[in-house]
Amino acid sequence: MSLPGSLYGLSRRSLLGSALALGACQPAAQSQTPTISLPPLKSIAPFPVGTAVQAVHLTDPSLARLIAAQASQLTPEWEMKMEYIVRDDGTFRFEAPDAIAAFARDNGLGLFGHTLVWYAQTSPAFERLDEGRVSFAQAYRNYIHAVVGRYRGQAVGWDVVNEAVAEDGEGWRDSLWSQRLGAFEHMVLAFQNAREADPTAKLFLNDYNLEWIPKKRATFLRLVERLLAAGAPIDGVGTQTHVAADQAPGEIARTIAELGQFGLQVHVSEFDVSLSRAQGLRLNRAELERQQAALYGEAAEAFMALPPRQRFAFSFWGLRDSESWLKREDASDTPLPFDDQGRAKAAAAAWAARVG
Repeated sequence: MSLPGSLYGLSRRSLLGSALALGACQPAAQSQTPTISLPPLKSIAPFPVGTAVQAVHLTDPSLARLIAAQASQLTPEWEMKMEYIVRDDGTFRFEAPDAIAAFARDNGLGLFGHTLVWYAQTSPAFERLDEGRVSFAQAYRNYIHAVVGRYRGQAVGWDVVNEAVAEDGEGWRDSLWSQRLGAFEHMVLAFQNAREADPTAKLFLNDYNLEWIPKKRATFLRLVERLLAAGAPIDGVGTQTHVAADQAPGEIARTIAELGQFGLQVHVSEFDVSLSRAQGLRLNRAELERQQAALYGEAAEAFMALPPRQRFAFSFWGLRDSESWLKREDASDTPLPFDDQGRAKAAAAAWAARVG
């Protein structure tokens, strides 16, 4: 007998030129945001503008209004990951992703699923799986079908495999999935299972530090080639683009251009530019903010250089600085396009100037 909504069986439920008035930045640790008037970003860009969100964010009326006004697509920051969905006993929970999906639906926003298979996350239910009841491959398929199938018809796409390439670019990461299903085979299976669960959603391979580590980027590109050669139903590639203000100019543009060579859709999937992570730069805060704005502009210009059919979406990893994951490292960091009060920053204006 299978457990409904678990690894052993699937639940039958399913959900279904703006003026660039930059002003002078103050060098204080928390500089004052100059007054910048911009139309909503989603009204400027000729492609979907995404943002990461947690369910709790939607209970803040001011943030909910900002998201609805500025974004056209939502990515759950972590509540569609296995760490949230799979309980220790192998049953599933969907309360938080359902809340995000409902907000997206109610506000006419797209929903982007993140993420199905990630080396960094497993579950005790998978680790102690009783293969006398169900094979590991079947449990893997059941999980992907349960999650993707729940949002079939609403989710516009999925990060199917996340961060598969080793940080130094030497091959692929080891994981429970690679150990049990094969280093390459588990990726092909994930794409095949996701396509079965929702034939219309766009399916992505997603990774990070592709701009910072050329060898990692090269390995990522070879992996895409191999997936395509194997017939995996991959529709797009995602570059997270978590960068720091000392990112070498030109590398973001080079990365986006190289990802576009396959003719697949490209997703700038988790964009932010940290000031605090900039290393070895003896610059004051105002100078770092200028470099941040320049990188926002470079990324927007490079994305616009892609053919329109390849511009899947440009997603910020949050809109307001106050919600950024980087705040947990350094409370003074300000990596996002809007400040703590939801006011547009010079970075947002630089980005808008390149896409408008």
